[in-house]
Amino acid sequence: MTEEFKKIKVAYFYTIFRNAAMARWVKNITDNIDQSKYAVSFVGLKIEESFTQEIAKDICVVNLSNPYVPTALFKLIVYFRKERPDIFVAAFPHINVLAMMAKVLSGVKAKVILTDHNHFFGLASNARSLYRRFFGMFILPHLMRIFYPLSNVVICASEGVAESILDVVNIPDKVKVIYYPVAVDKIQDWSKESVDHPWFLDSKIPVVLAAGRLINQKDFPTLLYAFKLVIGVKPARLVILGDGKDRKKLEKLIQKLGISENVALLGFQKNPFKYMKNASVFVLSSMHEGFGNVLVEAMACGTPVISTDCKSGPGEIIENGKSGILVPVGDYKSLSKAIIKVLSDGSLRQKFSAEGLERVKYFSVEKNIRGYEKVFQELMN
Repeated sequence: MTEEFKKIKVAYFYTIFRNAAMARWVKNITDNIDQSKYAVSFVGLKIEESFTQEIAKDICVVNLSNPYVPTALFKLIVYFRKERPDIFVAAFPHINVLAMMAKVLSGVKAKVILTDHNHFFGLASNARSLYRRFFGMFILPHLMRIFYPLSNVVICASEGVAESILDVVNIPDKVKVIYYPVAVDKIQDWSKESVDHPWFLDSKIPVVLAAGRLINQKDFPTLLYAFKLVIGVKPARLVILGDGKDRKKLEKLIQKLGISENVALLGFQKNPFKYMKNASVFVLSSMHEGFGNVLVEAMACGTPVISTDCKSGPGEIIENGKSGILVPVGDYKSLSKAIIKVLSDGSLRQKFSAEGLERVKYFSVEKNIRGYEKVFQELMN
């Protein structure tokens, strides 16, 4: 038997693997996991070309070629029986349920780790359609109560996420918290790339930066209303990175507020960190999160951060008043005051920058991977 076959086979399962951000997540795992012990693969219901172009050729990626969750069950059962992974790691409630159903029906003795990265009730109540909200709020919890107890471990991205899962399924002995990994050293290297956008070259006018999918959950309207108040007090510019279905709505709101000359929507950026490095302050205005890893990424770039104190994550990352500022969810007036405060006080920005750089050490990718490896070893022993 060769050394390769002696390795523990670990499969990470996700819905759709797309773009450079997902590729960075995969690279974080493959670069840091002990490859002398683990043979890692990534299994997706759909693998997009934008993802495969960004990863190394030797990374094992399995495309089930079926993006529809209900009909993917059969293909996943076949995968379990053919590949027989030792450990199967799934992500997000509906995918976790699918993974457990497939594992049970396959008859394979794999260890299954379910992971949750978002506050459950925030995720369910803000789903894109009435059907998805109904499914998330009323049907999915019942399925979770059936299938989550059959898993070996449930890993949550923050204490707040863990609490929301335990509100649905009473399995405290199976729930562990391992914070979302952030590759601090690599982010700092990427942040050194130059930015060619003219607003970042003009040091006279500060740039407020936000990043994320342009969807309801991120609550960019609250940020836009807050920014309208900010520029009534002092000159500033707002840059938002990311794409999403709400882009046209946000463009209309920007025009309505009369702030078009001060706001730029730059779309998805392969390297958001160079923008973070050169911004005066980074703002997260979400209604809910699982962890809020963009806050840690901005802090790793030495940028002061402001966030809504949403469920969950930001309150576990930011030490309010020490390494950043937390404001109430949906309160654009409080958000505007926080932005003005940071932009007006150079010593405060320096303090938040220094404290943030110290704080991010707690969320390193190495610490995350070691946490997962410890769970792997406990399961296999």
